[in-house]
Amino acid sequence: MEKIKQTYRQFLQDNFAGLKLSRGLFYRWSYGLRFDLQDKKLRTSDDEYFVEVVRRATEIFETAFDSSDRTFFVFMDYKWRRRKIKSTNYAFRQIDKLEKSEIFYTKETPVYYENDTYNFALIKLTVNRINYKNIFTAIGHSDFPPRQPRLDNYGGLTDKAIFLINIDKKLIFNMYDDRGLDIIAVDKETLRPIYRKHNDLILDYDRERIDKQFE
Repeated sequence: MEKIKQTYRQFLQDNFAGLKLSRGLFYRWSYGLRFDLQDKKLRTSDDEYFVEVVRRATEIFETAFDSSDRTFFVFMDYKWRRRKIKSTNYAFRQIDKLEKSEIFYTKETPVYYENDTYNFALIKLTVNRINYKNIFTAIGHSDFPPRQPRLDNYGGLTDKAIFLINIDKKLIFNMYDDRGLDIIAVDKETLRPIYRKHNDLILDYDRERIDKQFE
């Protein structure tokens, strides 16, 4: 299992200059996209709001990832006292035939939280084993108890995060909550088809910056 960690770190070193994973990927890399998952006509009290969040996230993900793509599934969880990532957590249950032996556990200090430590779980697999729609649903529900399923937060918005790293296409996908998601890539040409297909979902706040990448 140590080999998986070495492969993961080498991948980030070779392709993303050793980037440490944390939220706000879009603002920490040269080539990236930030998408708006919210339909402003819907309220968070409506079921339809969350259906639309998941629909948008799923469509963008399926443009960026093929079912056969090799992927690092990274689960980041804030380390509070002796709290650990449980092998029975909801996210792991969305991976087909996951064996405990496939999960590598480590600890990291994300760049934005230098005084904090996060538990990391790392799994190398192909996309077709991941029920990503359920995972996107849980992420979308995270800040809205008692909605289920959800990735529970323990008093903060940065407690848990899931990153999907496409080894073959050299891109990183992070849906940070119900509001939006980031995709970064080594090459802007990898992002161009995603940018074109889902241009209407680009977050308006960052649209000018994003458009300039593809001029």
